[in-house]
Parts: sequence; structure tokens; C-alpha cells
Amino acid sequence: MVRKAILVAATAAFFATPAFAGSCPKHMADIDAAMQTAQLSEADKTKVMELRKKGEEQHNAGDHAASMESLGQAKKILGIN
Repeated sequence: MVRKAILVAATAAFFATPAFAGSCPKHMADIDAAMQTAQLSEADKTKVMELRKKGEEQHNAGDHAASMESLGQAKKILGIN
């Protein structure tokens, strides 16, 4: 029973990773587009760009869950979904 649960979890993780990988660039593009008209303080703009850069680095390193977290934080500051 435990072996089956582990197999199911591993299979789900295997198939979910490409979904995360494919959505990271879209989130980066959303951030880039929003920054063109964003009404943020300089500190918030800097934070957004740091999070976006970190998210891209994490994506390139294959850590898509962490990338989504970083990009999500940037989008939250920008007020976009």
C-alpha cells in the first residue's frame, strides 16, 4: 500500500514538472508587461525586479516550484494574478 502511494506521488510529480516549467516564462512576461505601466515606489520596483530575476534563475536551474513562488510574490506586489 505504501509502495503504491509512493509510486502514485512520484508519477504525479513527474507529470507536473513540465507544467510548472512551461508556465514560468508566461509569468515572467506578465511581470515584464505590468512593469511598463506600474505605479510603484522605487523600493517596490526594485523588489519586483529582484524577484523576477530570481524566478528566472530558478527556472533555468530547473527549480520550477521555487520559480513559481518567486514570480508569484512579484505578481502580488504588482497586483496581478
